[in-house]
Amino acid sequence: MAQRENSKNKRLNNDLDPDFDLDQYMEDEAKGLGSSAKEEQDFLGDDSSKVKNSFLLLGIFTLAFLWYFNWSPREAYNYFFLPEVQTAQVDGFVVDVPPINIQFPEGFGEGINEAVEEGLAEALAELERLQVSPNTGASLDMSFTDYMAEINDLGYLDDFGSSSLSTMYQNNVPVDYIAQFGQNGLLNDFGGSSITRFYTNNVPFTYIQSFNEAGLLNDLGSSSITQLYQNQVPFDYILGFRTGGMLNDFGGSSITRLYQNEVPLSYVKGISDAGYLDNFGSTSISNLYSNNVPVSFLDKLNERGLLDNMSSRSIIDAYRIDGE
Repeated sequence: MAQRENSKNKRLNNDLDPDFDLDQYMEDEAKGLGSSAKEEQDFLGDDSSKVKNSFLLLGIFTLAFLWYFNWSPREAYNYFFLPEVQTAQVDGFVVDVPPINIQFPEGFGEGINEAVEEGLAEALAELERLQVSPNTGASLDMSFTDYMAEINDLGYLDDFGSSSLSTMYQNNVPVDYIAQFGQNGLLNDFGGSSITRFYTNNVPFTYIQSFNEAGLLNDLGSSSITQLYQNQVPFDYILGFRTGGMLNDFGGSSITRLYQNEVPLSYVKGISDAGYLDNFGSTSISNLYSNNVPVSFLDKLNERGLLDNMSSRSIIDAYRIDGE
């Protein structure tokens, strides 16, 4: 038994390295463990770099994507997704309204500007007729009751309503100015707002009286007369429209516009005699004249059946193309 145990110990001893150092071996094992930990740390470090690189690439891609669509997320969204259809509800029914894209034909709207311009001028003239100019007169130095009493003493109180009386009083229209209209029988032609407009715009009564003597008051109201006076339109020029039978076609603003554009009465009369006043207003006539378009060219277009479908701008272009 003892012999067997000795043999086993001998075999174990033979298997050991005679140079084996236990302390060194323990130190090496400890270093090996540290190396494994370091390898594990390096491995985790590589994964962290990969995540950072992924975010960097994603950021670069996002910047490039937005740059392509002019830095507009909405434009990018609309590129991939159709715009939402608007929804309207009418009497309980839901109606899908697609985006509207109106395509106007070439030449659409030609002549509209001049029509709008003339219409606007007439509307402003009408607005001026309905409104009263700012107060520019001197104070009357009397009460409203005294004011009415003086007008009553002259026998004109019944020609005005309370609104007209208060308008004239508040704008300091002298009783003497009102009396001129009564003495010349013009209170049937002009009310309190018209008399106020004349006075606040410094229109002398003698100027108004000249229209009465020429028989023009049936064609021109206070707004037209005031505008003609303010723009110093010669009375002979105004009277020419009456003589030519054209006052039914032109008001004060139109006559003023023609005068300011130096359109002679003979040119307006030529268009009137040819029957073209239904085709053109004062702005169009001014444009035709300033571009030297003769009435004979209008006759030529009319004979070919073209005039009714052309604006003054189209006529001017056609005249230039055909040669002056």
